[in-house]
Amino acid sequence: MQGLATMADLAAARRDFLAAQVAGLAPLDIVVVAVPRPPGDELLVRREDDGTLAVEVADRGPASPFPDAATTTLATLGFTRDGALWACGSPPADDAHAVGLVERVLTEVFAVDGATPLDVRHGSVRAEREAAQRLTALRATIEPVLAGLLGAPAPTDDDGDYVVDLGASRVFVAPRAMPGAPSIVRVFAITNAGVTMNAELGLFLARLNFSLTFGRFSLDADHQAVWFDETLLGEHVTGDELKFMVQMVAATADEWDDRIAQMFGGRTHAPAGSPEQAAAASAAEASKPGQGGYL
Repeated sequence: MQGLATMADLAAARRDFLAAQVAGLAPLDIVVVAVPRPPGDELLVRREDDGTLAVEVADRGPASPFPDAATTTLATLGFTRDGALWACGSPPADDAHAVGLVERVLTEVFAVDGATPLDVRHGSVRAEREAAQRLTALRATIEPVLAGLLGAPAPTDDDGDYVVDLGASRVFVAPRAMPGAPSIVRVFAITNAGVTMNAELGLFLARLNFSLTFGRFSLDADHQAVWFDETLLGEHVTGDELKFMVQMVAATADEWDDRIAQMFGGRTHAPAGSPEQAAAASAAEASKPGQGGYL
């Protein structure tokens, strides 16, 4: 009996502790509750801007998945899998409901008792949310400019970068907004792929860069590719500036890609719809580093 009473006391103390952690959450604050023993289960409680709470459970990896009984329990509790997370479908009614949900996940899904140690850490998603809002605003600035250039909305690639075919050049417009850093717009073309990598190519591009007013050529050694790009500050970019940079990158790429190919081999971007483009696409690299497909 003494052992049972002690376990009950530990469970009550844990619940009170978790209730205090949740009650102290300011808008966009999070508290992560983790089980330090393998497989390292953890869940998160986040207070949204409107005061509602979200509870999310990290899914286990394929090497040690949740047993069927645990996934059934998660579904019964209102969680649905969303990628690497199980998200609660509807917000808990209040703090007490959220704490009760956390307790049920701990005991019924993670199979821990009141005596099991837990790691608790706090954080915030405010910077990430603000970055996402800045990115949305940046896209709203970019899209009408590109639509004006193309006469139709610009398509996007798998990375969300805008793809702009101007003449013989393909230009990518890549908006980026990272937490704690200014948002940027990277405008670039991959002018050549499969080039011969040697010191002469590096020296040629360095000398060429010295003569340019805008933009720069660079080498992607991993993919034997030459890039031409320019970066703009997202908070201050204007429609006229963006239009000029897209046109400048396209014109500079068109001016130099054939010359680079003549001297150092490889292939260039072919005009959209041409047989050369279809042939190049079949041999293209799967992805550009962090930003989409190659020629």
